[in-house]
Amino acid sequence: MARLNRWLGTGLAGLVAGLSGPLAAQSLWLPASDPVGIARSGTGVAYGQSLEASSLNPALLVTLRDTSSGFVGLGMDLASAQTTLQSNLRGLFTSDRNRTLVSLGGAWKSSDRLSFGIKLDEPFLRHGEVSRESTIRFLGRSIDLKAERLEFQAAWAFQPNFSIGAGLGMARLSYASSVNLRTQVLTNSALPPSVTNASLALVEVGAQQEGTATVPAFSLGFRWAINPRWTVAGAYQAALQGNLSLSASQRADQPVFLGNDGFSSPPNMIEVAEAATLARLQFEPGSRRMVLPGKTRIGVRHRFNQFVTWELDVYHVAGSSLELPSSPTMNTPSGMVGTQLPGGYRSGFGASAMGEALLGRLWTLRVGASLDPALQADSNVNPLISGPRTAAFSIGAGYRIWGGELNAGYQFRQNLDIDSVTLEGAWDSAGYRTVGTKTRVEGMGHLWSIGFKRSF
Repeated sequence: MARLNRWLGTGLAGLVAGLSGPLAAQSLWLPASDPVGIARSGTGVAYGQSLEASSLNPALLVTLRDTSSGFVGLGMDLASAQTTLQSNLRGLFTSDRNRTLVSLGGAWKSSDRLSFGIKLDEPFLRHGEVSRESTIRFLGRSIDLKAERLEFQAAWAFQPNFSIGAGLGMARLSYASSVNLRTQVLTNSALPPSVTNASLALVEVGAQQEGTATVPAFSLGFRWAINPRWTVAGAYQAALQGNLSLSASQRADQPVFLGNDGFSSPPNMIEVAEAATLARLQFEPGSRRMVLPGKTRIGVRHRFNQFVTWELDVYHVAGSSLELPSSPTMNTPSGMVGTQLPGGYRSGFGASAMGEALLGRLWTLRVGASLDPALQADSNVNPLISGPRTAAFSIGAGYRIWGGELNAGYQFRQNLDIDSVTLEGAWDSAGYRTVGTKTRVEGMGHLWSIGFKRSF
């Protein structure tokens, strides 16, 4: 036991040291939804005899020893970003930081070769709202993205050491976003701007959109146990894609009126023109297409001894296929008004690792770490989508009680400080423009879940 404690202490110190260097922003996807998967940092595509790992790779269902088993989990995702304008060193934080995280899974063994399963997870989750005082609001004020996936799974063992599996189901995609836009308050809002129909002031309002879609979801996997200690496995999770039923409207925020320079107070005695302009505003949703990228994963598991097991996964995220709806636009007496955040997504490779140790008959300790690929170049990073590489560290434990196992998992994520010159802007009567001032984007995230697993 003393040797095991030294091994765990050395491994934990190494993980912390490796992650204490430059870390990167949070990913658009979650490593897992259940407490065991979170504690493993999403590692486990080759981890047999684990119901939670079967959520990653359906081929693992035939490795389960129990005739039937199931688990439920409940947790929370907390995310925060900070932007600091380098000209005045004032830091502004995002709000709308918390989301509930639900997971469940089950498995039924029909025979030694055939098993069935079911899983409910949330593979993608992103949320946040920038401060009303930040000019980033002109590119994007808020985002709320969520994917809830339900799959029915089956696995077949050709031989005791080789199996394949597949999952088929559906996913519900939910998306909402908003942006602050400005337009001119004209002398006569019924006519377009001209020399005789000059701009009296500017009005700033929030445009928002939201919608959902139900799309197909499927996964494939294989498992090959080379010997009792070494296992190689792989899995593919398909992209989630569909057209959202988007609708657009004005945010409940109070409209703000400013002078034509975009900073000063508006002139007096123009209330009639202001009301007429607001009455003529119409809001249109952006593009309806959404594609959340697929992932291909290969893992190697090694049972070091009867107490300790570790695994290393390498995966590819097809980020170049990512599509998010464009921002809503606003029809005004001066014409169509709209802005967009920088795009340009790309694919890449990532890796994750985990270690699991049995401490006596009751306790199981888990640690993990991951490094996700970048979705965007650093020059396009923003606090809403957050596209650079992601590094994370996780820890968790399981305790056998009440005829099953009570599990808890926690993951911490932290940003690499990114300096961008594309976020700071100004909006006057001539329209929106980027001013090129350097803005620093940083942040962190926490992910935790508690759950219970039992065999029947």
